[in-house]
Amino acid sequence: MDRKIRIHFFPRDASRVRSIVLSRRLAIALAACVVPLCLLGFWLVLSGGLREDPRRKVERIKLERETRALSEKTSLLQQETEKLRKNLDSLEAVRSRVTLASGLESQQPASPETEPPRFRLFGSGAPRPEDFTRLLARAKRTSQFMDSSLFVLTKNPAMAANLPTIYPVSPEALVTRTFGPTPDPFTGRRNLHPGVDFSLPPGSPVLAAGGGTATTGNEPLWGYYVRVRHTENAETFYAHLQAVAVPNGSRVARGEVIGWLGQSGATTGPHLHFEMRLWGDRVDPLPYLASGDKRRAGI
Repeated sequence: MDRKIRIHFFPRDASRVRSIVLSRRLAIALAACVVPLCLLGFWLVLSGGLREDPRRKVERIKLERETRALSEKTSLLQQETEKLRKNLDSLEAVRSRVTLASGLESQQPASPETEPPRFRLFGSGAPRPEDFTRLLARAKRTSQFMDSSLFVLTKNPAMAANLPTIYPVSPEALVTRTFGPTPDPFTGRRNLHPGVDFSLPPGSPVLAAGGGTATTGNEPLWGYYVRVRHTENAETFYAHLQAVAVPNGSRVARGEVIGWLGQSGATTGPHLHFEMRLWGDRVDPLPYLASGDKRRAGI
């Protein structure tokens, strides 16, 4: 007597019939386990034990909607937090270098406060309460420092008048070449442009960005130029002038006409080349200028 149980599978292709052979004991054991489970499942379905309570369903849907809304708000809050952090970094970097150049601080500027890297393999990267606390503390410190700096500059108008904070040309000027790596107009190669080029008609007045002592000269590369030493750590440079309006070694005031825009020296057209140096390093002058129009050609 055959005590084996055979289960045959007949696909469309009769040549690929498959069979499973089980012993009778094993088949009875499987049936003893599967049949009660099937009966229990049928009973739960018929009795409604697997159905969700309508009130709990409504509550679950409500919680899901609230969760999605909170997730969207968290994402927006994270973006705003990142913007605030970047703005604070930029503001602290600018105020450090400006106050160092003006003499309000005596140490080299510290790098902006950065957050240590996090291991976010299992995290969502959502902003934490301590992130906001840290940013608010930084904003409070920066505000207090600005207030104290403003008080010092108010009490020392001579120091404030020397700071280079205004645009050296009228607001109608266009920025035709920015600070940083840009293509050279003569060679086409990309190299460091140490200043900003302002385009205006020849003969337009050029103003001192701040008060200080003027040094004038004429070189084949820069043409007629004026260099103004504002403090021990800050100076500005104005090149490619049509003519110089102040004597060498004279004192100039902020907003005073020190020359006229031209095309002297090595240049492809009339413009003003303007540089700013803080602690001997050339920096992008635009973030330090408090007034004027930052328009660029083609924008």
